[in-house]
Amino acid sequence: MQPDGLPVFVLAGGSRSGSTLVQRLLLSTGEIMVWGEHAGILLESMQRMLAGMRDWVDLKGAHHLERFSREGWNAWIPNVNPPYEAFIAGARAALVKSLAVPAARMGYRRWGFKETRYNGAAAALLKTLFPASSIIVLVRHPGDALRSIKGTSWYASDYGARPEAFLAAWVANSSSLAASASQLGGVLVLRYEDLIADPNKAVAMIAEHVGIERHRFDQAAIATRLRGTGLEAAPLDADDRAALAASEVRQAADALGYDLAP
Repeated sequence: MQPDGLPVFVLAGGSRSGSTLVQRLLLSTGEIMVWGEHAGILLESMQRMLAGMRDWVDLKGAHHLERFSREGWNAWIPNVNPPYEAFIAGARAALVKSLAVPAARMGYRRWGFKETRYNGAAAALLKTLFPASSIIVLVRHPGDALRSIKGTSWYASDYGARPEAFLAAWVANSSSLAASASQLGGVLVLRYEDLIADPNKAVAMIAEHVGIERHRFDQAAIATRLRGTGLEAAPLDADDRAALAASEVRQAADALGYDLAP
């Protein structure tokens, strides 16, 4: 079985923003295999490769390829390289082979992944590779996200149990991902709070965005509470409140419609 459907990517502006919930909702349709997180490794390497090769081809490769095309092998061509578009095609093929084909073998017509570590540049890359893809961006109130991450074992390993480190990532990713919606086509920004408050409306928006009939989504994914950790959300302390009061956090929260008033 070969993949024949358009991909769907779920990008969250930080941990504990509901990306696993939306992943499960999409999986419940039986249409899309939404693979889980990969620590931001997958696109990070592609971004470096494509940015580097674009600059190298512009600087050296294209000129040497033109010379090779005119003069053949007995010319000065030490930096001959394919056109930049070939590297775009290669990166696209790598994701299809790595993610789409295994999904198809499992019986899923469409594919994608969810990740909490990417920003707007990653969304732009995905749109470059798959222009017709659907991207869902999830954001959550930074205070609630901080309470939730404090109840996990990976708060210490990923952020050093430092609220300012967690919120710095929240600001950078949430802001740039939300901004990408106005710059790129096919990006839906969804607030976790709206998903929980009005599941019917949120699921209808997701269904329209990804092009799957509303009745295919099983809202049991929303009704079933899964945390992935045995700990409950922790209350905010003085250090947390001080980190939330930082100007950059307040500005980003305000742009997303979140009130950080004490």
